[in-house]
Amino acid sequence: MPADSVRFEPVVRAAVSDVVFGRLRDAILTGRIAPGEALPGERRLAEQFGVARHALREALRRLEQVGLVAVSHGGATRVLDWRTNAGLEVLPELMTAGGPPPADVLRSVLEMRLALGRDAARLAARRISPDDAAELRRSLDATEAAAAAGADEVELADRYQQFWRLILLASDNLAYQLAYNSLVKALDTFVELRRLGEAEVGDLAVHRRLERAIGTGDADAAAAAAEALTTRMLRAAEAEAAAAAAAAPAATAAPTASAAPVAAPPAT
Repeated sequence: MPADSVRFEPVVRAAVSDVVFGRLRDAILTGRIAPGEALPGERRLAEQFGVARHALREALRRLEQVGLVAVSHGGATRVLDWRTNAGLEVLPELMTAGGPPPADVLRSVLEMRLALGRDAARLAARRISPDDAAELRRSLDATEAAAAAGADEVELADRYQQFWRLILLASDNLAYQLAYNSLVKALDTFVELRRLGEAEVGDLAVHRRLERAIGTGDADAAAAAAEALTTRMLRAAEAEAAAAAAAAPAATAAPTASAAPVAAPPAT
């Protein structure tokens, strides 16, 4: 095809409020602005960012929605302790704030994934309908066929994710489904994390064991198979974290001044 016949869509620049939101979010989640601190006033903060005040207000509104700040109209906007005020929606932000995901954040995400997967599999075995069981079986049949045909790791990982979505649907637990969405979004923020799940994604024998346990209503076997799968990514992450800690110079273990939370500039 001639190059001049190719048409490209216009590049869409990030909204200014998105950039402001991201910078304030990262400062809060990394502890650079401590809980209880007041942010500078609107005028001063807008000047610091070099943005219009309406863009700043939009960013502050989003921070308030996710539980990172409390906006007092006519008063100061104060930083909240996200550990006690935020929900699962901040998981993806925690995974990206300040760079690669911290080991403790990744461990927490994977531990929740393990617990959720195990219980969802147990519930699915108790509640799955014949039609849903057949769909789960067909999904795995298609994955096995794709693997035999040489599907790449990305395709198999996507198929595995869909396999779990069917299990979550069969569990008939809406809260689990929403929590799973948050976990997937958090883990998908770093494509590099796919390597931690390669053994889990590729073990089709255990996938089949899980599918059959759910299809036959064996809740204990389903929970055991789900745990056997989801434990792998957690253990891989723990092994990487241990290796990184062992390789790090001893000097990095000592706290530094830059690691301590800093106060926000004085409010105006």
